[in-house]
Amino acid sequence: MCTVCIQAKHKQRLIRMPVQRTAKPFDLGHSDVWGPFSTPTLGDNRYYILFIDDYTRYTSVWLLPNKRAETCTSAYQSGQAQVDSMGYEIKRFRCDNGWGEYDNKTFRYVLASRGTTYEPCPPYAHQKNGVAERMIRTITEQPQAMMIDSQVPIQFWGEAVNTAVYLHQRSLNEGLKKKDDNDGYQAPYETPYEMLHGFGKSTHSVQNGQGRAGPDVFRPGLRALYQAWPAALSAGFSGEKPGRPGSPSWPSDWL
Repeated sequence: MCTVCIQAKHKQRLIRMPVQRTAKPFDLGHSDVWGPFSTPTLGDNRYYILFIDDYTRYTSVWLLPNKRAETCTSAYQSGQAQVDSMGYEIKRFRCDNGWGEYDNKTFRYVLASRGTTYEPCPPYAHQKNGVAERMIRTITEQPQAMMIDSQVPIQFWGEAVNTAVYLHQRSLNEGLKKKDDNDGYQAPYETPYEMLHGFGKSTHSVQNGQGRAGPDVFRPGLRALYQAWPAALSAGFSGEKPGRPGSPSWPSDWL
């Protein structure tokens, strides 16, 4: 037996401990940045950033032209404004230790000013940010499948990412059915959208299947995008705002 070969092929052992989920929306948020993409969108974006609520798994996305501190901080502040409008506060924020996008004075100051605890994962330990890492994979694979199926030009990958997040918010999630409201009401909720907007209500605000994505909802949406893209291109499609975080405005018949 070659001792040197055994030592050379050693791998890091990951010790997985049971993790208890939070009890209310936005008690803990997860985030990660993906990119750069080789082909920019029509709004000149090459990255996207995800924000995931630990309790409901509700996910939001912002397309970014770069991952500088001010760009990512601006996207986070936009997400925080949405959380504020729902009446919640982000108590803890978990991410990787990327110094460009997260671990910098600008971002830390924004978190500290709102009383949000900063929880970066250790270096070379991406599994500690596993919720965001797994969501990045999901939100990356779904647009690839949709674009291959619909033959949409590669410049529209940003629209496909927004569609994937929209569908994820409204797709059935077996894990959510096992969770209660934690405030006296029995759920069970079936989608992250229903869980977030129905939290704390005896009668869910999302009724009769609203806020759920049917099994074929993405196909007509992407088909309409594929059919409309030459006209949108010639008209100077302006759904994205170049140079700052943003997401396109969707025609109502596309979603």
